[in-house]
Amino acid sequence: MIVHSPPPPPARVQVVAQEFSYSLSRRKVKAGEVIVELVNRGQDTHDLDIERVGGTHVFHFPSVKPGQVVDRELRLRPGRYRLWCAIADHRERGMHATLRVVRSRNG
Repeated sequence: MIVHSPPPPPARVQVVAQEFSYSLSRRKVKAGEVIVELVNRGQDTHDLDIERVGGTHVFHFPSVKPGQVVDRELRLRPGRYRLWCAIADHRERGMHATLRVVRSRNG
């Protein structure tokens, strides 16, 4: 008899936005389903865009006001991902980060 274990839960990463930086709860996650949570602990409205280096698709998160939280479940392939705030000049002022997505042992 073959016993199949349930799939692992999605990886999670929290992105905390403040003026003018992001702080990630972890800098590396396993490929596959990933829950990304954007938390605005700043005083200004912020958003989040995520793009795989060398890729063309950008995941857009909505703008969040101070104190708000939004999350999305994304399917991420292995690689490096750029994260940035697309509001006004926030990216140029330092509001960006990098997330590494590594192959899972099963894939």
